[in-house]
Amino acid sequence: MELRNIELRQIIDSRTKPTVEAEINNSYGKAPSGASTGTHEAKCFVPDHLDNIEKLIQKLEGRDLSQEEFDKELHNIDGTNDFSRLGASAIASSFAFKNAEGFENTENFPLPLSNVIGGGEHGGNTSIQEFLVLPVNAKTFPEAIETNRKIYQELKERYASKIKGINDEGALITSMDDEATLRALKKVADKYEARIGLDIAASEFYENEKYRMTSLGEVNTPEEQLEFVQMLIDEFELVYVEDPFDQEDFKMHAKLTRQNPEVMICGDDLFTTNKERLQEGIDKDSCNSLIVKPNQIGTVTDARETVELAKEHDYTPVISHRSGETCDNTISDLALEWECPVIKAGIADIRIAKLNKLLRLWDKSDNPEINMA
Repeated sequence: MELRNIELRQIIDSRTKPTVEAEINNSYGKAPSGASTGTHEAKCFVPDHLDNIEKLIQKLEGRDLSQEEFDKELHNIDGTNDFSRLGASAIASSFAFKNAEGFENTENFPLPLSNVIGGGEHGGNTSIQEFLVLPVNAKTFPEAIETNRKIYQELKERYASKIKGINDEGALITSMDDEATLRALKKVADKYEARIGLDIAASEFYENEKYRMTSLGEVNTPEEQLEFVQMLIDEFELVYVEDPFDQEDFKMHAKLTRQNPEVMICGDDLFTTNKERLQEGIDKDSCNSLIVKPNQIGTVTDARETVELAKEHDYTPVISHRSGETCDNTISDLALEWECPVIKAGIADIRIAKLNKLLRLWDKSDNPEINMA
């Protein structure tokens, strides 16, 4: 694709924090950001002199490049291993290029994994960061969205006295502790034949080799944390567990995965969409699934390579939003192009841009299908 024009500008995200929007050939890309971030993520910040970064990238104008070639040039311009020079400009530009070039979308749609109750670093009363629902029996994408929407609404109504607002991701904040929240959620999820998942985000409360879940008064060793998570899986029939241990603990992730071959044990902070980190997980049998957040690794090409490696080794790629979001819906198209079986997003607030884009694409498709591994 010939690069006719490139522009960068500062905008705001869903937390009213500054981020970067890139415009390439009149198509846009916007950089999200996370609150609960892995140590190994690419940097995501607005450069102090955004106009200077813009001039550097504008030197590519007039050239005819593929996505892979463009993303390689971003790496060359940055010159670091983690985009600590370009920051959010990298993923915004990479997204903008992809949107300008277009997508090779399949008609295999992901199941939506929706965050309905939240806590942890995203704001809330629980140590567990996200309480999620997966509509495993849905036959169509619209049906899946409707199931998750009904669960969210019923939680708001049934537990109105215990709902204290919404957090960064539009998820409900409850006054209940983690286990009481799970019991409440299971009652509603069972009614709609949906399954429950958790993003534990354990790195956020791991300190001095102990897991300190203050909301439950729990202080666990790694082995005790394994027992605790296994209890949650068994009691609440969890179908998905993300980041149950610290981001450096491949060993305990592997143990939990061996104990639960039918459950998606998913690495987010563990892998940070980094193919080298994923390869280490593959070598150590840690997890069977991974979160895919393109801004964690900095470009569309890098994220795609990680997805390809995951599929080669039967890891389920779960493409995901961030807590600091924009109305950018690039990951919706990427979910179809890369045939990701699951898309993780909220069911309320600004992140519905991703879901509504998929509803629109479903409506325009000839023979769409749900693509659940």
